[in-house]
Amino acid sequence: MKMAVLRRSIVAFLFCLLLAPAAGARDIYVRLSQAGSFTVASDGNMTLSGKGKTVTLGKSASLSVKGGNVTVGKTSLALPVHITSTGLLRFNGRQYRGAFMVTQKAGLMNVLNIEQYLCGVLPAEVGADWPAETLRAQAIISRTYALRQSLDRAKKGYDVVDTVSDQVYKGAGVETAKTNHAVSSTADMVLAYGKELAFTPFHSDSGGHTANNAHVWGASVPYLTGVAEPIAYTSPVSTWSAKISRGAVEKAVAKTAGGGNIAPISEVRVSEVDKGGRAVSLTFVGAKGTRTVKASQFRLAVGAKLLKSTMLTPSASAASRKAAAAQSPQGRMPQMPVASKPASRPAPARENSGSLTLAETKQLSEMASRGVFTTLEIIDMLSNPEKKRSYYNLGLKRTGRAPGAAPEKKASPSKPVSPGNPKPPVPEPALKRGFTVARSGDNFLFYGRGWGHGVGLSQWGARSLAQNGWTAERILTYYYPGTTVRRYQ
Repeated sequence: MKMAVLRRSIVAFLFCLLLAPAAGARDIYVRLSQAGSFTVASDGNMTLSGKGKTVTLGKSASLSVKGGNVTVGKTSLALPVHITSTGLLRFNGRQYRGAFMVTQKAGLMNVLNIEQYLCGVLPAEVGADWPAETLRAQAIISRTYALRQSLDRAKKGYDVVDTVSDQVYKGAGVETAKTNHAVSSTADMVLAYGKELAFTPFHSDSGGHTANNAHVWGASVPYLTGVAEPIAYTSPVSTWSAKISRGAVEKAVAKTAGGGNIAPISEVRVSEVDKGGRAVSLTFVGAKGTRTVKASQFRLAVGAKLLKSTMLTPSASAASRKAAAAQSPQGRMPQMPVASKPASRPAPARENSGSLTLAETKQLSEMASRGVFTTLEIIDMLSNPEKKRSYYNLGLKRTGRAPGAAPEKKASPSKPVSPGNPKPPVPEPALKRGFTVARSGDNFLFYGRGWGHGVGLSQWGARSLAQNGWTAERILTYYYPGTTVRRYQ
């Protein structure tokens, strides 16, 4: 492996470990739990402090919150309290940088510098081996989102939660050199609209056209009116189907604004679509009347993991035809990897022994540069050359490649992209009429494309654009037209 690659990896890793204290004013308060009791741990020694009182906790402690106080053992301290450690903190199976804080209003929070926070967000939100410019774009909008959320801290008591309700954050245990580098290379960069931080929602796959914020959350935002994907791509959720029982539909309708009990429901219609063909309103016909509700509200009520998006199609064949039209020459994109804790160091095995060939060494170096291995694994590999075979096989397993396969070639663009800013394709005309959702017995059959609310950046779309040479700044100003990338002051 070239030393330059190792140096870049180590610098990126240390960036999240040794941030300057001066940046501490930009701490982010991440709510981890609202439970009345919880257990925290650390590899180092923990200290609990609050209002002039300090308690040594050791390496593990169970705490209980009640009546404005936190109790550990026979000791009780008034809230708020802080928990610090000489090592990484742990909670619910995850490792965390920074400190823990417990308040009556927010519960258990992880308080840390925003750049360290982003190091635990990127690998959980996008594939760590995705193009560098996609990762940089994600770092910028995730930073912008968190900073904008922090403006409301006084009312909520925290900035963000660690789930998809804001953006997924899994702590220090998921960090990779490549995603850390995306954070460090965009340090302090945010997306702005005029003098204000932009609202930067994002989603997995737009299904071909992003959504208008007004159709999802009600507010009209000039840079969130929806744009067509400029380059064709596919993803694991290019098409999907969902069989939803009539009972589940009726319960969901009853929970939405303007819904109510109209059971039994006999028909579901897509009654309004936007310029990109995305459902805006759904009309439900029942024995006790007819109700029209926002498609985005119904999606949340019935289950966002079940009804993956509001980009609905009349049938499975219609969804497949649309996806086929977007199929790139190089074929279907690989499944986005699920972020998880770094794999433990592989123990040398007899079948893994032996030196690598020149081609295998080149593959190993290429995998390392793509962020397949953690920094600790890279250091272990260099310190113990006899383990290279084990790491080589581990890398093949992680990337889904067969032993002896040639190094991956850079994918050719699915469509030529001019150096300038090309005009996006003219979106397909909106349907003048909607359609009736298919039904089978007591079930409604929903078909669609993409995954997520559809507003703002499409992560799979951004992946495709980066593969075609787009920079992070160009990607962001396309999905959020009228915005600019600048340093946060």
